[in-house]
Amino acid sequence: MNQAIERMKRELSSMAAPLEGACLCGAVTYVCASVPVWSGHCHCRECQMLSGAPFVSAFSVEVRAFKVLGGVQQFRRRAASGGEVTTSHCAACGTRLFAQSTANPPLVSIFATTLRDPRIFRPVGNVYLSEAVAWVEPPAAIFNFQRMPPKAPEAIS
Repeated sequence: MNQAIERMKRELSSMAAPLEGACLCGAVTYVCASVPVWSGHCHCRECQMLSGAPFVSAFSVEVRAFKVLGGVQQFRRRAASGGEVTTSHCAACGTRLFAQSTANPPLVSIFATTLRDPRIFRPVGNVYLSEAVAWVEPPAAIFNFQRMPPKAPEAIS
């Protein structure tokens, strides 16, 4: 497990800050002043429905290191945990940019395809593989979870 955690840390640190992105029309931009603490693909049914894709790729940073410029609208929903997830999208073009969960308030998850250069994204995990569509092979990852893990992988011993 220690080797997996070290590999995860190397992958995440290669996503050097600042990380910048924007919506499709450019009305909303963001900057992350720190490297991610997690990155991966979510295969839950809600992400599938909200994105129209078989999974959503995202990375998480501390809220205090994340700054948004421009107007966003929010959509709130109940998560499997019972908490609330708030997804923010551009008020002009509708691009989904980031989400926050009451289950982990210090973090914000940013949708990887909104990065100015999405090629820098380094996914380290898959979550909700129990809900993955049968017609797409989940991407290879260091960590794979059937649901949402009960704690961050760096805390797994």
